[in-house]
Amino acid sequence: MISHYWKINENTTLNTNVAYQTGTIGNTRIDNQTANNPDPTYYRNLPSYYLNLHDNNGMWTPNYAQADVAKNYFLNNSQINWNNIYAANQTSSDPGKSVYVLYEDRTDDDLWSANSVLNAGLSNHISMNAAVNFKRLKSHNHQNLLDLLGGSYFVDIDPFFTGDAIQSDLNNPDRQVGEGDTYGYNYNLFATTFDGFTQFKFAYNKVDFYLAQSFSRTEYKREGLYRNGIYANNSFGDSKTKVFENFGFKGGLTYKITGRHILDFNAMYMTAAPNLRNSFSNARLNNNFTPNIDSEAITSADASYIIRTPKLKTRLTGFYSKIKNTTEISFFYGEGIGEVDTSTGAADDSFISEIVTGLDKQSMGLELGFEYQITSTIKATAAATYGQYIYSDNARLITNDDGRAALGLNSLRNFGTAYLKNYHQPGLPQQAYSVGLEYRDPNFWWIGANANYLGGSYLDVSSILRTNNFTIDPSTGISYSGATEENVRDILRQEKFDDFMLFNLIGGKSWKISSKNRNTVGFFASINNVLDIEYKTGGFEQSRKATYTDLTQDLVSGTRAFGPKYFYGYGRTYFVNFYINF
Repeated sequence: MISHYWKINENTTLNTNVAYQTGTIGNTRIDNQTANNPDPTYYRNLPSYYLNLHDNNGMWTPNYAQADVAKNYFLNNSQINWNNIYAANQTSSDPGKSVYVLYEDRTDDDLWSANSVLNAGLSNHISMNAAVNFKRLKSHNHQNLLDLLGGSYFVDIDPFFTGDAIQSDLNNPDRQVGEGDTYGYNYNLFATTFDGFTQFKFAYNKVDFYLAQSFSRTEYKREGLYRNGIYANNSFGDSKTKVFENFGFKGGLTYKITGRHILDFNAMYMTAAPNLRNSFSNARLNNNFTPNIDSEAITSADASYIIRTPKLKTRLTGFYSKIKNTTEISFFYGEGIGEVDTSTGAADDSFISEIVTGLDKQSMGLELGFEYQITSTIKATAAATYGQYIYSDNARLITNDDGRAALGLNSLRNFGTAYLKNYHQPGLPQQAYSVGLEYRDPNFWWIGANANYLGGSYLDVSSILRTNNFTIDPSTGISYSGATEENVRDILRQEKFDDFMLFNLIGGKSWKISSKNRNTVGFFASINNVLDIEYKTGGFEQSRKATYTDLTQDLVSGTRAFGPKYFYGYGRTYFVNFYINF
């Protein structure tokens, strides 16, 4: 980063910065061709698969004996068997060809940025801030082969397709790749953003307020480095450029009732470009922009009552926020969501990208913060929030199906309305409370403890399960047997996680090295989740069973093959930091 600071006069300064940033992220996975999935948690390797078998007539036919075998095998072999993987590669039907490899989904980002910030005092009561910003991102995304796992080469194809569709790159068909090579997908994303804002601040004895406005222009583009066999005419080279122009306004007011009692108000309306990754329906394989993609609209407001005294500091805030027209994209393999089979009238299974657009998110609630100095050495703190975080309207759902594209059909399929209104947003506790006590001794040691209670967290719901595809049989055009409104509401009820409480301890001590200077040594330590509570931090519904019939079959045994995936918080954890100041 290079910075230039210019003091134009006593009341005006200009700060200009130019920066370059580069970095790499790689997430490893195992790729396999014409070989069984080696993941011990793959659904066919688990007992739940055998407990949820059904015949062609939909009759439940559980295989308890095989389920018991699978259970015992999993409990004794719950890690990947690398020896079997190496053996499979070394005994491949094509000598030297790996059927398993280790690769990473790799992102290499290069970001140039520049900004210039002007601060000016216009009068005794009025000041101005203004800035212009520029960013240019090049994001290279590709599969990077890390390890052949005992083989000599790997073939850059997708064996799930046939003909030209099997090729990852028609410009280099049937390419043999080795360690360090790029394969599978390979493309660049470009984002160019220019934005500017001005803000005027007004300061008086009883009232302070500000007004601000902003404008931004964002351009997105994809450059395909492979000519994918499924999208032969729409994957290689540059895509079109998508431009988003946005604006925003915000303002705030602080009213000083007295020096210790203050009222504070803020409000904002702005539009913002969608996320770069969500702007392409399937950036790994083609140049298509997400259908109906548009800027988000954000409205927010908050009001606070603040008390500041020598011993007491407290703040009560009410807040409201609404984000309209957001877009979310996810990838999964689903049953009953592909092309309709004309022989059976049923929808096929397919791997898709799910595109949800027009999603509205609403957040509102109250927050309270409290700090009280009981004595010169003891301080008490407390915080609380009570909110409601929901989807405030229904959304639209479209899928991008590579299987349809491989058949020469339109890869996009419109599933219509996703009925998400009033479902809770995931990952956001609706209530959170915390109390703490801290002691600081004059002899330079301190200890603190706090208790945190979190409640009202919900599972992330599947959008495609909340479309008409879930209830309507494509072969008849009417609801599946048993898919009454009451049954559908019950089966799609959003899961609420259990509330939980965590206790944490923190403390430290410092010593002077010498009485002649300020050199000190010390440490601080913490123990989080002292009681070793097990708790869920989040999770999501799987979308594999995308119709009412399939989902009810998955529920019949009581042990689902495609139940929700959960995220768990850490148990008891310890942290110690030693330091020296000189």
